[in-house]
Amino acid sequence: MDISSRAFIKDYFKEFEFPSILKFDFSHFKQDLIGGMTSAIVALPLALGFGLLSYNGNPQGAVAGLYGAIFTGILASFFGGTKQQITGPTGGMTVVLTDVYIHYGGVEALLAACIVAGIFQIGFGLLKLGKYVSLVPYPVIVGFTNGIAILIFIQQFKTFNSAPIIALVTMAIIFVVPKINKNLPKSLFGLLFGSILAYLFSSIDFLRLQFGTIQSPFTIADAISTIGTIPSSFQIPSLPHIQWETWQKVVPAGFTISLLGAIETLLASVVADNASNTRHNSNKELVGQGIGNFVAPFFGGVAGTGAIVRTMVNIRAGAKTKISGIIHGVILIVVMLFLGGLASHIPLAALAGVLMMTAIGMFEVEPIQLIPKSPLPDSFVMLTTIAITVFVDLITAVEVGMVMAAFLFIHRMSEMGMVVQSDLNDSFNASMDDAKREILEKNKIIIYDIEGPLFFGAARSFVDTVEKNFDVNVIILDIENVPIMDTTGALALENIVHKLYTDNKKLLIVGIRPKVREILYDLGVTKKIGIGNFIPTMDEAIQYSIDIVNNNIAHEHLASYISENLIMIDVSAKSKEELFLTMIARAAKTGVIKNKSEFLQSVVERELQMPTNIGKNVAVPHGRVKSEKENIVVIFARLAEEIIYEEKTGEKVKFVFLVSTGTNEKEYLTALRMIAKNIQNDAIYKRLLTARNESEIHHIFSELKITNKS
Repeated sequence: MDISSRAFIKDYFKEFEFPSILKFDFSHFKQDLIGGMTSAIVALPLALGFGLLSYNGNPQGAVAGLYGAIFTGILASFFGGTKQQITGPTGGMTVVLTDVYIHYGGVEALLAACIVAGIFQIGFGLLKLGKYVSLVPYPVIVGFTNGIAILIFIQQFKTFNSAPIIALVTMAIIFVVPKINKNLPKSLFGLLFGSILAYLFSSIDFLRLQFGTIQSPFTIADAISTIGTIPSSFQIPSLPHIQWETWQKVVPAGFTISLLGAIETLLASVVADNASNTRHNSNKELVGQGIGNFVAPFFGGVAGTGAIVRTMVNIRAGAKTKISGIIHGVILIVVMLFLGGLASHIPLAALAGVLMMTAIGMFEVEPIQLIPKSPLPDSFVMLTTIAITVFVDLITAVEVGMVMAAFLFIHRMSEMGMVVQSDLNDSFNASMDDAKREILEKNKIIIYDIEGPLFFGAARSFVDTVEKNFDVNVIILDIENVPIMDTTGALALENIVHKLYTDNKKLLIVGIRPKVREILYDLGVTKKIGIGNFIPTMDEAIQYSIDIVNNNIAHEHLASYISENLIMIDVSAKSKEELFLTMIARAAKTGVIKNKSEFLQSVVERELQMPTNIGKNVAVPHGRVKSEKENIVVIFARLAEEIIYEEKTGEKVKFVFLVSTGTNEKEYLTALRMIAKNIQNDAIYKRLLTARNESEIHHIFSELKITNKS
């Protein structure tokens, strides 16, 4: 591996801060300890409850939820990029996990999907996709969040019915506790009170009342169902025991879990940033979440995400660093090892009460209230996402919601008035004198503004609008306000160019941005438009258009003498002789110089007569060889470091235009005039100095013209 490759890899992975993973900041240990303990108290009932939900009510799920909170909590904090984030099973994630459990073959398939999700999330992070995950539209987020809340609430009815009095008491305690003190862990209090009530008074028939069938609506259960035995040690890590065909089936489910988990996690990270005045690293956070979700299933734990409520509890308790999240996981380990016997008596109905109250807290009422005031399409996307989440499944809901939102976005962008004909009364033309307006009309020169991205959704509208006004001599497109153009938009422009040029009409482009310029260059559209037809300002474009119509000629520009493959950037040379050799070798390689030694001798002899530096760190060495082409050729070099060009004065150069003058003295003088006149312009000099690639420099050269009046 060469030095440049190692440097690229080092720079690429710099933001992940891998060397700092083992570094801990213990200066806030007391606050982190309090935060970790407090968040663990809040996390315990939620981990048990969401684990139970993941297993579709199977009591073993509570243990899986606890294991998930332990492993994802510790590993995501250890490797993640949000300092105070608390990770564990959450409502959104567990709804998907329940669907996988039901439709793909139970526990083993569910754990396999979680492993796949972890791999995807690690990939998201390493590919630096964190910034794109947040692009999910608000109506879709609200839709599946509220749909999840409804679904969680509905799914608890079966467990709720096993001991409704216990569930209702638990819910009542959760409702009342914040009225007394909002800082108390309401879910834990509800769970404790419901468990104590069930344990001490389990012989009372009223507490064991169940809802049954229509024929026999009320029955008395023999006993109140509980979580059951919680292992006092971790299982030996193992891969889920499923067939290869099942692994293939769970890959799409794993991808959905990973995507949903990434969205929920990064939303929690943003909330944490706002609350703690910090800034998270989204890509590192995804890697940490992925590692946690990959490892947890090997020990029987379900996948988790960054949890907003638990994270906020951690921050409010004073936590400052990732140590708090690790402590949260360690405390849950202590609960499993030493308090498992007590936890085994927790009634399933009490957990159902916790989840039902959590679902009520998850439901966002405000967006529903705003439906009458919101744009109809946005409301439709949100309500559709809710309905599909509840009546079909979350995976389909997210997919459909994203597709609907994408089509809505495309439709809106295509109707934004992408192409607007500049009439003679607009602000630009208001500054134009009457004579010039009349000239524009007389010479059939028309100006268009293009506003917004020119992409596939707007391409048809763009073409239709321009084609309506083809009875012109010159069309000027002002694309200064086009931030990006896709392949469809570029090819639409190429189509217009072809039709115009077939009819001997001209197209001029004004105000092109670097990203758009690169796209047109890469797709070969610039070549078809003509490098000289890209104009920096509207005034120049108008004057150029008038000259084209009146004289039927185009202005000469420097890029017509310098092809893109004769532009060299960041060239290393210790002397001008070494530089000449490098530049002539490039020219010979491209075939424009046939006799390297004869041309070099001609250039050196010319330098001995008089150095060709023209000021501002620019030199224009040149030579003439009879055997070369009649037309002049220019090779351009931008040096990585300035070199001394004239020994006597110590003058240095940064830019070198090496000219093969041929036998066309007129063209040589014209090119020299263009270089000398324009290189003194500070704006042009700076652009050449900071240009990122050869095509950008070539484009700058296309703007260096000699007009008919110069």
